[in-house]
Amino acid sequence: MKVLIVGAGMQGQVITWNLGRNPAVTEIIVADYDEKRARFVAGQVGNGKAQAMFINASDSDAVAKAGEGAKLIVNAVIPQFNKSLMTACLKAGAAYMDMAQGQTQTQTIDEAYLDQMTLAPDFAKAGLTALLSTGMDPGVTNTFAANGYEDLDKCFEIRIKDYAIFDSPVPLQVWSQETFYTDCAQPPLLYEDGEFKRVEIFGRREHYEFPEPFGLGAVICHDHEEVSTLPRLLPKKFGDKGLRYVDFKMGGPEDGIDADLAFVSSGMASKEPVILRDGSKVRPIDVFVATLPPNPPAEELARLALAGEITDVGVVTVDCIGEKDGKPASVGYNIFPPDIKYVNSVVPGGTSVSYGTSTPSSIYAEFIVEGRISDIGMICPEELPRSVRDAFIAELGVRNMPVTRKDVVTAN
Repeated sequence: MKVLIVGAGMQGQVITWNLGRNPAVTEIIVADYDEKRARFVAGQVGNGKAQAMFINASDSDAVAKAGEGAKLIVNAVIPQFNKSLMTACLKAGAAYMDMAQGQTQTQTIDEAYLDQMTLAPDFAKAGLTALLSTGMDPGVTNTFAANGYEDLDKCFEIRIKDYAIFDSPVPLQVWSQETFYTDCAQPPLLYEDGEFKRVEIFGRREHYEFPEPFGLGAVICHDHEEVSTLPRLLPKKFGDKGLRYVDFKMGGPEDGIDADLAFVSSGMASKEPVILRDGSKVRPIDVFVATLPPNPPAEELARLALAGEITDVGVVTVDCIGEKDGKPASVGYNIFPPDIKYVNSVVPGGTSVSYGTSTPSSIYAEFIVEGRISDIGMICPEELPRSVRDAFIAELGVRNMPVTRKDVVTAN
C-alpha cells in the first residue's frame, strides 16, 4: 500500500519511521515545501520504501496528484492546511488522517473543527475515511475518554491533563511555537454545566498529583480539541450519561507557566495584525517566530539527548468521573511517552513530544492501511469501535508508551 505523508518535520519524521517498519506499507512519499528536509527524512528513516518530493500543502490539486494510488494521505503539517489536504483526499480517492484541528490564522480550534465537519458528507458519499485528531492530545486522550465514558454507567466529568518537564542547553523547539502560543493567547474553551464557554487565559490553575516520578504539578486551562469533540460525540455514540463538564489543562514547572503568561500578556503571541510606524501591517506572532533560532541538526540533537544533556519527559492523564452500579466511580488513564534519550536511540533528531504525538498517529494510520479501520465518513478516535480502541492501547505498549488504568468504585 502507498501512503503520502505531507510534512517532513519532526512529526513527519516519526510517522515515516513507523510506517517504514510496517510490511503492509510498500511505498511512502514524504512531501514537504522544504524538499531537502523531505529527502533527509526519506533517506534517514524510510527503510528503503520512501522517496521525497516538493509539495505546497495549500495546493490541493498538486497534493491529489502526488496521492494518486495512495491508500492514505497523512497530514503532518500545521492545521492551516487541514481543509486543503482534505479536499486533496477527496480528489485522489484516498483516506485522510490528521493529528489535530488547531487554530488557523482566522479560526479558533472549535471553529476549525466545525469547518472541517462541513466536508463530512463528501467523505461519506465518496466512501472514504477521514480520521481526525490522532496524536497524543487530541488522539490518545480521546481514546481513553471513550473507554472510560463507555465503562461507567454515568459519566459527569472528563478532565484531561498534559504535564511535561523540558530543559535544553541549546535552543530547541519541540512543537510549533506559533501553534502553542496562539493557543495560549486564546481564552480556553470549557464545557461546564452542559454548555460551552470561554474562560480566562491561564485560568483555573490547580495542583494535581501526577503519578511517579512527577508528583504534584501545576496545570492551567488551555484551548484544546478534546473540549470541542468529546461533549458532542460521546453522548451521540454511547448515549447520554449526564456529561456536564470537560476540560483540558496544560502543566509544567510553575515558573515556566508564569513566564508564558507574561509573554502572552505582552501581546507578542497575538495573531491579529498591528500597524507599524511606517504603515506596514504585521502579526506579532510572526515577528516572534521569525526571531527563533533553528533547531540544532539531527545529529547534534541526538548527541545531546544521548548524553543526557537534554531532558524532555511527560505524562498525560484522563480522568472520567461518574457512577457505576449506583455508586460514585471513576476511570483514570495515564500514558508515559518515552524520554528524549530513548527516542534518539531509534529516531535521531526526534523528541519525546514528536515520538509521543506521532507514534499514536502512526498506529492509527497503520490500522487504516491494514483495513482494521473501515469506518466511512469523518470520525474522531472516540467514535471508533471498542475493539479498535483496545487494540490501539495495546499497541502503544509495544511501542514503549506504557499505559496504566485505575478504576475506583465507592465500596459503601
